[in-house]
Amino acid sequence: MSDYRMSGSALYNANHELVAKAKGESLLDNANRRVGFVRGDTLFDMEDRKMMSVRDSEIYDASGKRVASLSVVKKRIQGAAEEMIFIALWYCFIR
Repeated sequence: MSDYRMSGSALYNANHELVAKAKGESLLDNANRRVGFVRGDTLFDMEDRKMMSVRDSEIYDASGKRVASLSVVKKRIQGAAEEMIFIALWYCFIR
């Protein structure tokens, strides 16, 4: 069973508490503050610094080190698809 689930564009934990949400290509924390944004296959922080990228089915940090595969995201988030915004939510709020 997943520890997290998606409901619309919102990410909830096992206690049904809002963790974060996506609004367009932006990531917002549970206080509705913008913490990052997605551009193509890359996640950036608010200072436009690369945080993470996806190549094929692998997830890499800013330094190019492999941190996980897409299957990890699908296992941890119920209802997550192979979309960049779900991967970015996992990277910022779960891993």
